[in-house]
Amino acid sequence: MTWLGYFATTGVPGMNYILVDPWSVPPGEEKHFTEEVWRLPETRMCFTPPEVAVDVGPLPALASGHVTFGCFNQLAKLNESVLEAWARVLQAVPGARLFLKANQLNDAIVQEDLRARFAHRGIAGPRLIFGGFSSRADYLAAYHKVDIALVPFPYPGGTTTMDALWMGVPVLTLRGDRLLSRQGECLMMNAGLRDWIATDMNDYVSRAVRKIANLNALAQLRAGLRKQIQASPLVDAHRFAGHFEAALRAMWQSWCSQNTRRERSS
Repeated sequence: MTWLGYFATTGVPGMNYILVDPWSVPPGEEKHFTEEVWRLPETRMCFTPPEVAVDVGPLPALASGHVTFGCFNQLAKLNESVLEAWARVLQAVPGARLFLKANQLNDAIVQEDLRARFAHRGIAGPRLIFGGFSSRADYLAAYHKVDIALVPFPYPGGTTTMDALWMGVPVLTLRGDRLLSRQGECLMMNAGLRDWIATDMNDYVSRAVRKIANLNALAQLRAGLRKQIQASPLVDAHRFAGHFEAALRAMWQSWCSQNTRRERSS
């Protein structure tokens, strides 16, 4: 069985099953896998909350007077389509900032390149905030400066998305067309944030703009989001383990049954 090691079919004849969930591989897409698709009932991923204790902060826009979008994913995920979408969001929200944080941003040349790519799209440098490597505690605390997290596509964040949700920051994701690109959809569905899943780039931009129109609602969501995540399947290890064990047992029983039939027919 293949599970989290590779987010696609392995193409290996000796691999019997691939373990997924209803969101990452919806019915009808089994044809894209050489393995038999086996779905866990809720999520194929389960996360351990951070060991370092960092409290959720208040919505920064209420104090700063401007909205700050953020993304702490690796810069390799920021393709031209992602930058175009983010530039459109910033153009639609006067005064909004974009906070990008990644280890590569310790390098001034990397920062200059990003500023140039956004300038080409009409976004001036002062609207961009960069953060580089930091301790785990400082990394989590950096979400105190972010009102809404924007996830790149087609490779959305996994652990990074969960970090944002844990810190009370809702995450806007784009529904993809394959297992990897639907990772954000799986996380949002299990987090109870269905309305934060965009269907295409235009919807992605419009949802980002709509979500910041009501700061009081955004502040209320932020205040209760950690408890919402704690009550979700995403961090319930006991619940996940039960589903995982049941899947392994059922796979084994299915394999034994198929093997027995093959032996009888031969």
